Amino acid sequence: MTKENLNILLVDDDEKFLFSLAERIKLKGFNTLTATDGQKAVDIAKSNKIYLAIIDQRLPDTEGVSLVAQIKKLDAAVKTVLLTAHGDDKIESASKALDTAYFEKDNMGGFWEFLMRFPIDTINILLVDDDEMFLKSMADRVRLKGYAPVLASTGAEAVSAAAGKKIHVAVVDHRLPDMEGLQVVSKLKELDEHVQTVLLTAYGDDKLKEATAALEAGYFDKADMNSFWGFIKNAMRKFETTMAAVGMAHGGDIKDAMDIDPNKK
Repeated sequence: MTKENLNILLVDDDEKFLFSLAERIKLKGFNTLTATDGQKAVDIAKSNKIYLAIIDQRLPDTEGVSLVAQIKKLDAAVKTVLLTAHGDDKIESASKALDTAYFEKDNMGGFWEFLMRFPIDTINILLVDDDEMFLKSMADRVRLKGYAPVLASTGAEAVSAAAGKKIHVAVVDHRLPDMEGLQVVSKLKELDEHVQTVLLTAYGDDKLKEATAALEAGYFDKADMNSFWGFIKNAMRKFETTMAAVGMAHGGDIKDAMDIDPNKK
């Protein structure tokens, strides 16, 4: 997927602001579709594939949070951003509940940084565990973070899934019905040496930790999931930055690419 194929829907009744926003986003290489009210935005979303919708909170016919909900009903995968000049804690909480980024119009610098770092491709996280309830809980949390969970309950299923699509991060339980997690990690790295892997276990020891380190995989005890989610958060930030930089570089926007990820040549 390239930026030229991505539609960004912009919704604001301030036509001057809308035009300015659209022109700047076009300079970044994206397609822009504009609407000055909620109904026009819904009509556009029904007839076009929308990658990202950037919506003002105060519209003539509806509130931005309501429009976000309508657009997500049409396509649950669409990414959304709420912009407002009249924000408060209630609106911010509603945005989080809808898994929507939120920016004040007097902080457009933060918005532009967000857009620069926005990943063009989906980040797939492979989750491997034979505990169905734990697996579902993990998948729900990954999905809420805006990433795509890929589920497997055995090692064989995990390897098959990784052979069929790009996996960016694999989180693997050590005790699986058909093989040990370390074997799964090893097979996944044979398929893609760049995949980041994490071993989860409820039965850890120093020997297992050393073996995990030898495979350059992360290691977390299931009793310490807070540290695990902190690791995932940092890993995803690095992925998003790198993916955005690569997308910009391929599109010829070398300066912005170097600005956000100067360590990548």
